[in-house]
Amino acid sequence: MYCENDCDNRSDLARSINHARAFARLVTALFAFCLATQAAAQTGTLKGRLKLQDSKKHDAVTVKAQRFTGTKAVAEPVETQTNEKGEYVFEKLPVGEYVLTYAKPGFKTFTTRRQPVASDETVQIKEFTLGKEGEPYASIRGAVLYGVGYSMPNALVTIERIDGGKRFKQEKYSQEGGEFGFTVKAEKAKYRITAQARGFQIATTEIEIDGDELRNIALTLQPIP
Repeated sequence: MYCENDCDNRSDLARSINHARAFARLVTALFAFCLATQAAAQTGTLKGRLKLQDSKKHDAVTVKAQRFTGTKAVAEPVETQTNEKGEYVFEKLPVGEYVLTYAKPGFKTFTTRRQPVASDETVQIKEFTLGKEGEPYASIRGAVLYGVGYSMPNALVTIERIDGGKRFKQEKYSQEGGEFGFTVKAEKAKYRITAQARGFQIATTEIEIDGDELRNIALTLQPIP
């Protein structure tokens, strides 16, 4: 009798353990399924259309989408190509912010600002024209500031070549955020950039350009005593 009761108890215990293990496996599988379903749902779509300058067909443009978190790129960029109509699409992109880059031999490479992609949404990129490559150039971008780093809009910014080369001089007014930009030939040259605004002392700096590069500068205006 004792043996029978003991054996029955052991059998019940074994069955309970097996049931518990089976239940645990079921819960784990359901949890994994939920995570996979949730991950699949956290995707969106980027699509758009472009044109190639002076071209009837707009295909074979390589479009790359790079996801960013903060200032860091996440994983490798995904890539596709446009069709003859210039259309492209990225589906099932993980939610986040993306920078798109467009490139084709003989045409200028173009990079967008960050495009937010939300879950189950389709982001339509505004149509634009990819221009042909011309003479190489350098870009000089900057900002006019005052005080402890406040942006200064409507400041007169002047750039002038000062190395004795071909005369070059341009003037622009800084934008709302104090920013400005100039494009110059991609050749070795020296320039003076000056910023001025009423009630402030003139600020100036000099830079040298060696080729097709991008230079960033900042000019800070001080109040007239």
